[in-house]
Amino acid sequence: MNELGLTMGQEAYAHALAEQDREREFTLLERQWTQLGGVLGGEYNYATGFFASSLPREGVGSMLEMGCGCGVASVVAALEGVPRVTALDINPAAVRTTELNAARHRVADRVTALVSDLFDALEAERTFDLIFWNSPFIEAPSEQRHDSDLAYHFFDPGYAMHRRFLTEAAGRLSPGGRLFLGFSFAMGSAERLREVAAQAGFEVRVHRQESFGVSASELGSSPVYAAHADEASQVHIDFSLLELTRAEPVR
Repeated sequence: MNELGLTMGQEAYAHALAEQDREREFTLLERQWTQLGGVLGGEYNYATGFFASSLPREGVGSMLEMGCGCGVASVVAALEGVPRVTALDINPAAVRTTELNAARHRVADRVTALVSDLFDALEAERTFDLIFWNSPFIEAPSEQRHDSDLAYHFFDPGYAMHRRFLTEAAGRLSPGGRLFLGFSFAMGSAERLREVAAQAGFEVRVHRQESFGVSASELGSSPVYAAHADEASQVHIDFSLLELTRAEPVR
């Protein structure tokens, strides 16, 4: 389990809970976005914008965004020409936010948002050219239970959701379809991800990545930050768009 990621996630989650009733608007990728209460959005817009703008969309006829939040990746894909976009989230407030943003940017005819526990709301035979999940890559203890819809945006106890997602995603890709995860090696559990990906028949590679340093004191007062800082008191953070490709069979 990643100590740095868990500490950052716990503090970010506490802040999100304190702000959960607040509705707001934020600017991202030179556009304005709606964020209803109970949904993550503007506070984490760097990673959201980075992933949404980094996904390959050429030749994509259908896209699925899992855990859509404010629906940024879905709306951007529709604006860039993807004709059929499906956005899923277990949080009803996130689904409603996505619908509002799709209407705001005049792509409601291309974006369908549904409340869903992973793939459950989809027809059994439904497949996609591109699947993307900005996953809750902070691994929590396996016995931890989510106490709010917001918790699903941050934590995956024991990486059980990642395991289920990747197992089911294998049958949700169209021929030649591509699968992407928004991740962070600094905050997530990379070895656990590779383990569950391999069990589902996927290999993990970095499609695009950005890294930066943040001073330990800026992150907070927890001694965990100082313990993970370099000699210049910088904690190195990354946001990594991962592509999961089908593993080559052993010959």
